[in-house]
Amino acid sequence: MKKSILSALMVCSITLTSAVLPMAAVADDYDTKIGQQDEIINGLKTKESEAATKVAAIESDMLTTATKIDELTAKEKTLKAEITKLYSEISDLNVRIQKREVQMRNQARDVQVSGTSTSYLDVIINSESISDAISRVQGITTLVNANNDLLEQQTSDKKDVEKKTKTVESQISVLETSAKELNEKQASLNTLKIEQEIAKNDLEAQRSTEESKKSEYVEQKAAAQKKLEEEQAKQVKQAEAQRKADAEAAKKLAEAQAANPGLVQTNLVEENGTTNTTQEAPKPAEKPSGNTGGGSSIGTGGVSEAKKKAAQIALNAVGQTNPTGWGQSGECIVAVQNWLNAAGVRFSPGGPHSGYTQSGAVQVSWSDVQVGDVVQYENSLSPDAWLDGVHTVLVVGVNGSSVQIVESNNPAGSGYVSTTTGWTPSPYAANFRAVVWRFPG
Repeated sequence: MKKSILSALMVCSITLTSAVLPMAAVADDYDTKIGQQDEIINGLKTKESEAATKVAAIESDMLTTATKIDELTAKEKTLKAEITKLYSEISDLNVRIQKREVQMRNQARDVQVSGTSTSYLDVIINSESISDAISRVQGITTLVNANNDLLEQQTSDKKDVEKKTKTVESQISVLETSAKELNEKQASLNTLKIEQEIAKNDLEAQRSTEESKKSEYVEQKAAAQKKLEEEQAKQVKQAEAQRKADAEAAKKLAEAQAANPGLVQTNLVEENGTTNTTQEAPKPAEKPSGNTGGGSSIGTGGVSEAKKKAAQIALNAVGQTNPTGWGQSGECIVAVQNWLNAAGVRFSPGGPHSGYTQSGAVQVSWSDVQVGDVVQYENSLSPDAWLDGVHTVLVVGVNGSSVQIVESNNPAGSGYVSTTTGWTPSPYAANFRAVVWRFPG
């Protein structure tokens, strides 16, 4: 026997496992999303750290500036004291200058009264005696010298006042300029600090949002993993039920084989794409060299290994009873889809007509039917409509002009898988026709 009940179970196990793979992929997708969120969060943390470092640097600069402002304030206090002292000195100088001016005016009058406005020669000539001349000259000299001394002192004091005034003005200008610069810098630092703190707060808010997204992904992953575990448990249960059903089918098949040894040969797909219907034990397969049985051979062209495999899977399912209803494995078209897909021949779900065309199948004549072809009963007026009379069978053997098929759910609602040898298409409802479809692969 080319295929056994064990191989059918292996196909079933592979099918169940493949159904779980998309759910496992979903869990892996959440891992990717969580990893991406970790990268985003770590990047935001780095930016937060940089912002905090900038704020610390600004605060340090602000502290230095504040220290300088304090120093300037102390210097201002000292300078104010010096300015007060200078203003007092300037005031004293101005008083002395004013007094000297009065004294100088008085001296000038004295000189005029004493006749000092004339020359020394006039004084000598007009003197009554030599002693009087000497006395007069000495008096004039004394007045002139005193006046010159006052004038020099006056000039010196005025220069001193001017110098001290410039000093005070210069110190005041420096103080005002420094105070202005430091206050402007402090204001700028305050603004910069506020901006950095706002940026840092924005980064913290972004990180909080991204962490919330990560939490959502973690929760969704947990839910997906839970669903995956539930699906795996469900499929394990289904696989166990399938195993028991296969065991029961194998038991029934063994009983049928014991009662009818030829049945063993009917359920074999040979290498040449035919079924052996003799009572003899199976012989090693030979490559086809033309007709392989009595009568005219139907569809003697090459049959792919995938389609032979699909036929054997269908034969191994004979005797099983599967659930029926929309999309259930016991329905005729669903059963054929499962057998072909399990062997690697793509048969996508669809209507009684569109399901074939969208799967790439083409119509062939009954005279060219081969193993792996599907016969579909469809309504000639509404080919893609699900009407009473739609039915699907799989060709599993061709021996001369005799065709063997496997079908499910005949009679309708039974979900039973059966095989028929010497079968010919015969729609059992009005306006229905039998279309033979051949799939690629």
